[in-house]
Amino acid sequence: MTPFLDRRSFLAAAAAVALPKPAFAAPATGLEVLLAPNGSSVVLVDLIENGGLSAVAPGVTHRLWRTTDDLRAGIVSGRVKLFTTPSHVPANLVARGMPLKLLCLVGMGHLSVVTADETIRSFTDLAGKPILGFFRHDMPDLTFRAIAKMEGMDPDKDLVLSYVQTPMEAAQMLAAGKAETAILSEPPATAAILMAGSQGRALRRAFDLNEVWGRHQGHARIPMAGIALHQSLIDESPELLAALRAGLVPAKDRVLADPPAAAKLAERTMQMRAPIFEKAFPHLKIDVVSARAAKEELIAFYSALLDLEPEAVGGKLPPDDYYLDL
Repeated sequence: MTPFLDRRSFLAAAAAVALPKPAFAAPATGLEVLLAPNGSSVVLVDLIENGGLSAVAPGVTHRLWRTTDDLRAGIVSGRVKLFTTPSHVPANLVARGMPLKLLCLVGMGHLSVVTADETIRSFTDLAGKPILGFFRHDMPDLTFRAIAKMEGMDPDKDLVLSYVQTPMEAAQMLAAGKAETAILSEPPATAAILMAGSQGRALRRAFDLNEVWGRHQGHARIPMAGIALHQSLIDESPELLAALRAGLVPAKDRVLADPPAAAKLAERTMQMRAPIFEKAFPHLKIDVVSARAAKEELIAFYSALLDLEPEAVGGKLPPDDYYLDL
């Protein structure tokens, strides 16, 4: 996987999709929304499926992206203008010249360390032990390695990391006994524990990465997953932004009020099994917080990534107008 674009390719693609601003607002017809393959995306799905965008985006559709390369390619090509995303992806592309805005956060940390090793109780217990990750050089890996540094560890020397492409691949390997310990998102962490249990293999969450983050940052939540959009979508269809602002908090409230219904929605629209989604629900950390309200937490997160791997956020913090209000 190639997480960062070379400058020549990026500028050529950005120029190819530059569009003049229309003289009047128009509905966002033919809009395809790309969704991160994690449980917090159910908030935007709920809004879409309940018709919250129908008047401003007739025929709106949505699909899951499989890898962040898939997401980035869609954004840079101009095909994708509204998406749920790891919060560092739009920051990275903004640093490279893309006119993106972060509207809000929807997931405040959904990673845990799941293991069959009874000796692992804290982060420092991971030293020298094999750990399976996914999306190398992207959000799960970056978050984990940034926390390792906070814990006084060198992730490249003190940890034995290997990677697969997707969280479900990691969950399946862990459940099958092909790995002892993995960093997993939700619902795959819950799926791994249930799959292993059905085969007589015991897995457990050793700890939640939010807990470790909170010891160092003061807030036991990580601003990991958000909703972002392209400036051209705001310019061409401002009513869409208004509908998002009006509808996202009620959608979150519906989701939190009825986990079984949210699980059925996730199964129908996001290829997530309802029983697993419902069991994972307490670990999803779903919320809707405007990017502007969470600006200081986002800056702390981006700063941690800058310290670890500057290119993850394009080598600099986003400008002030990147952070939108709801």
